[in-house]
Amino acid sequence: MLLGFSSLPAELTSQSYIQAFATAAQYADLLLIQRTPPWAEFLPGGTISNETAETTRLETALLEQYSNLRLYYAIDPTDGAVQRSRLANLPSSVDVQAGFEDPGVRAAFVAYAAYIAKNYRPAYMALGLEINMTYERAPRQFEAFATLYDEAYAVVKGNSPGTKVFPTWQLEDLEGTFGQVHPPRWELIERFRGKMDVLAISTYPFLGEVRSVADIREDYYRQLRTRWDGEILVAETGYPSAPVEGREAVGTEAEQKAYLQRVLTEAEQLGFSGVVWFAALDPAFATTGPAVAFKDIGLRRSDGSNKQAWALWEEWARRPLADGRR
Repeated sequence: MLLGFSSLPAELTSQSYIQAFATAAQYADLLLIQRTPPWAEFLPGGTISNETAETTRLETALLEQYSNLRLYYAIDPTDGAVQRSRLANLPSSVDVQAGFEDPGVRAAFVAYAAYIAKNYRPAYMALGLEINMTYERAPRQFEAFATLYDEAYAVVKGNSPGTKVFPTWQLEDLEGTFGQVHPPRWELIERFRGKMDVLAISTYPFLGEVRSVADIREDYYRQLRTRWDGEILVAETGYPSAPVEGREAVGTEAEQKAYLQRVLTEAEQLGFSGVVWFAALDPAFATTGPAVAFKDIGLRRSDGSNKQAWALWEEWARRPLADGRR
């Protein structure tokens, strides 16, 4: 089983970002890079900026340096701050209401997916994150995305045939316990069967109904095996080591460790291909807005000191890989 971290740094500096790659290379097998498309650069007639070109150069050089790391690149077009009800960071020339229905946006999404496939050739690639949240909050956008996904999937496969391509699903929202309460939406997964190489979920139980790790149902992750007989990836997860304002969940270092133990053990038992813990270190800059919920999600503090759960992660990371599994 692969262990993963995202490239989320402890500080918003180049040095801290580069260190995130080094940490992943030492203590993980999989690195998640999650990014909203730079829409203006990939709209018809647009040009790739020096910033994007330099970022690509830096990241591909680091991945070449840390050749043991497999890359999971997640293209993140929607705005998590508004529960993925609209697209994120669209230029002023684009009608926000049109979103995925806008021909230019559709062309830009496919062009960006092709760019990433060609330049990074990732092991895993997400085209859209937590897409069931969009279905619930902006159904017309979801329908437009579904047809766009098919087009982008084919383009990625054409440029990087070995890349496993999929959208991700938000587990708590699939169950109807995150934000808007609604019936479970498992049937949405069936719409992507045949063009979804992996069932990839994000799961943050503390954002749902649980007060403690002990409240997480016994079948919480096991149910995924009844929904999908292929590869399953925990594409992002985490649990806070301190209380989160506005949430019932008890956030302590002991609870964080208990959750880490639970998710790793069950993922291994169920034959999942990997678990990506969203942040190795606390993001010190997550002080306002929805990001505050993630400020204590690291297994280490932003200064690099260890929390209780870190020793457990290290223990798992030391296990030898055989055929991609621990």
